[in-house]
Amino acid sequence: MRPRSGWLLGCVLAPSLLLTACTSDHDSAPESTASPAATHRNTEAQAEQKLTAQAQSALDAVTDQDDSMVESGVERVSDGVHTQPDLARGVSYKLSVVCAGKGDTEIAFTPTSAGSKKSVSCDRSVVFERFVGKDSLRLDIQEKPGVTGVITWRINKV
Repeated sequence: MRPRSGWLLGCVLAPSLLLTACTSDHDSAPESTASPAATHRNTEAQAEQKLTAQAQSALDAVTDQDDSMVESGVERVSDGVHTQPDLARGVSYKLSVVCAGKGDTEIAFTPTSAGSKKSVSCDRSVVFERFVGKDSLRLDIQEKPGVTGVITWRINKV
């Protein structure tokens, strides 16, 4: 009886040992390599983060972020800035804009009597525009052909 019980035990354990041995090498996922498109997107995202940091730093160096700040933002140049800020009629405001990248953008107010059109170079220079609040004011900062980069902007009460 003894030889039979050993054989029976071997028959019971052998399949589980073989199954473990056969599957243990295949449990690890194969190494994945990033596609060229994914690598390009990652590089673009890193470049955009760098431009955003540069533009934000330039804007922070010359404008206040205190109680006088009304509205601010960071946008891709390709998206542009399109806002209708809630401003008090007759109150003076200062718009500060920095574009980091390549090319030029343009600030435009609607109605045009609220402020003048002004070109903004994407060389990280700060551009200021003073204007007076109107009942219905729209601010647009739009790309010109061939421009790339990021726009940071801030409206402060003067």
